Amino acid sequence: PLRSLPLHWPPPRSTALSRTACMVAGAAATTGEDDSSSQISEWAKQESLVVTKGPHVKVAGKTLNPCGLFICILTMSVCACCYPPLLLSYALSRVFDNKKRRMVDYIVNIWAKMSMLLCTYRPKVTGLEHLPHTDEAFMFIPNHTSFLDIFSMSGFVPRRMKYISKIEILRIPLIGWAMQFAGHIAIRRMDRRSQMQTFKDAITTLENGNSVVTFAEGTRSKDGKLKKFKKGPFKMSSKAGVRIIPVSICNMYRWMPSSALLPVAFPRQVEIKLHAPVETAGRDEAEVSKEVFGIINRGLPPYQQAAPGAVVW
Repeated sequence: PLRSLPLHWPPPRSTALSRTACMVAGAAATTGEDDSSSQISEWAKQESLVVTKGPHVKVAGKTLNPCGLFICILTMSVCACCYPPLLLSYALSRVFDNKKRRMVDYIVNIWAKMSMLLCTYRPKVTGLEHLPHTDEAFMFIPNHTSFLDIFSMSGFVPRRMKYISKIEILRIPLIGWAMQFAGHIAIRRMDRRSQMQTFKDAITTLENGNSVVTFAEGTRSKDGKLKKFKKGPFKMSSKAGVRIIPVSICNMYRWMPSSALLPVAFPRQVEIKLHAPVETAGRDEAEVSKEVFGIINRGLPPYQQAAPGAVVW
């Protein structure tokens, strides 16, 4: 039943829980475990989070409903309101702080946070103790299921960050322009030369004291589960000599599955888990990748975890 949660109408409550109970009890009988009651309770909790599309249309094969359209209009409106201070911050940053552009970062933070709060969405953020009170640059590596991952990280993680984002995002009016003003890094995924330039830009950005966010899966997960990683982020981290902070973004997939053009509902019960930094200095990149993958995977809810034995890269 969990596999069909995101876009299916919820089955009758008793039927759903009965089916869940049977599955868990069967698993417990097979493994000899006696904690099936706690698992049933957890799965029942998952059942209560079923998200339905409601009235909707299909745009380019993707679901679009009134809630998603409202979130889009609201986000663009807040962005437009932020443009006067954004342009002023950009002009001052180019003169006084071109390597970091912190003033622009703060405006982007305000924009992302205001947009999400006006949508009555505020994720729970745990693991803040893993962020030192210094300006140390990190490579943040979260799992990726939605463009709301970027809004969530930018608005609610208290660290100014640059993103490695596909070039199409940076071309979006207002939103993409703001990302360019802040010094975010573009990549053309199918262009080898662009990938090499992105690699160099990311290392320069890290060496300039900026934290960078990159989605090591390379693209959004189609089913919400953690996918194998690309090698690039780990080579960048090793080359720049920075530590990696693994991030588990939990339950976002429910609110914007891959079949949706925009969120199908206002997100609820989303959690951002910041894990302890992983050292990269003097370590094999494949080993680091495997460790980061495991940390992120263990932090995700069961329905988002990679299958046992999944290939890391």
